[in-house]
Amino acid sequence: MQKLLVWFTALFMITVAAPAGAEQLSGKWRGKLQMTPQAALTIGININNTPEGYTLTLDSPNQGMFNYRPSQFSIDGKRVTFQDDKLNASFSGTLKQDQLQGEFIQGKARELNLTKLDEQQLKLLENEGSWHGDLIINKSARLPLVLNIAVAADDYHVTLDSPKQQSFGIPVNKFSINSDKLEFSSGVINANYSATWKNDSWQGTFVQGTAMPLVLKKKTD
Repeated sequence: MQKLLVWFTALFMITVAAPAGAEQLSGKWRGKLQMTPQAALTIGININNTPEGYTLTLDSPNQGMFNYRPSQFSIDGKRVTFQDDKLNASFSGTLKQDQLQGEFIQGKARELNLTKLDEQQLKLLENEGSWHGDLIINKSARLPLVLNIAVAADDYHVTLDSPKQQSFGIPVNKFSINSDKLEFSSGVINANYSATWKNDSWQGTFVQGTAMPLVLKKKTD
């Protein structure tokens, strides 16, 4: 899947004046952008109310992208908009019934409704990110894999990448994680993984026809 969002470093933080009721919009907002009937991306909008005004950044956790600063944004009452020249993308949404309900446009217009993460959901962010590892196929062959864990308003939204095979956003339909154990399965590729936490990594077995060792470590840069 072609990346929806790409990373670049902005030189300056853009701010806009914060209107009354600013706390209602401040926070981390997450929603699923449906790309195809089978595939989606979690999109995040982070709004922070500072003494200088609002700041706004974007997340695309399933693509390992965080705190991206769009070219410009606007917050007017309950309406939030942004557009980015490099991405050729824009969003316009209005706060309705505790959701930012709107439309994301990048080549094609798609519905995007975002919900603010509550305190319990914010705690799940410690597991969010891109987890990288090399699948040991045999003594001389390895296949890089990336497990992308995103926190959505309803639950985790997890996808798998196989960069060497140019396969991105592979849906993970079953996923569970706690402090000691991680498990997932993907019906699309008929594969599953089970691991335990050891030495700051998930160490386990990836099964796709045959069982293969796979250690996943979180990307920190």
